[in-house]
Amino acid sequence: MAEAYSIELRERVVNAYEAGEGTYPEVAARFSVGEATVKRWVWRFHEEGSVEARPKGGGNRSSITEASLEALITKLRDPTAGEVTAEYNRGRRGRARVHVSSIKRALHRFGYVVKKSGDGRWRVSGRTSLRDAKHS
Repeated sequence: MAEAYSIELRERVVNAYEAGEGTYPEVAARFSVGEATVKRWVWRFHEEGSVEARPKGGGNRSSITEASLEALITKLRDPTAGEVTAEYNRGRRGRARVHVSSIKRALHRFGYVVKKSGDGRWRVSGRTSLRDAKHS
């Protein structure tokens, strides 16, 4: 993700627009920023009195634990990512269910390798040696 524009640039853009130095498109072209960006900064200046960048969002933490994945992989023996997902979701309803991509991200986060086998199915291999070295 790109870094936020500097506060100095934001203030210069808003001050130029407020001083009547051009329309949104003209000010945007002058400072090489998007027209919507100029509108947003001006709106924030009017509403909040500041054009400082807001903190980046963090998203939602995964509910998938390392212990639950280990138990599933041990139980299923050489499972595909789809099989791990199906077993993880068994008995869960609604928002408690997860998508296969969430399982793959969790497997990667906990040091497992997810690879395609010869038949084209995504399989879960053992942990990477780098991850094993960290836990030793």
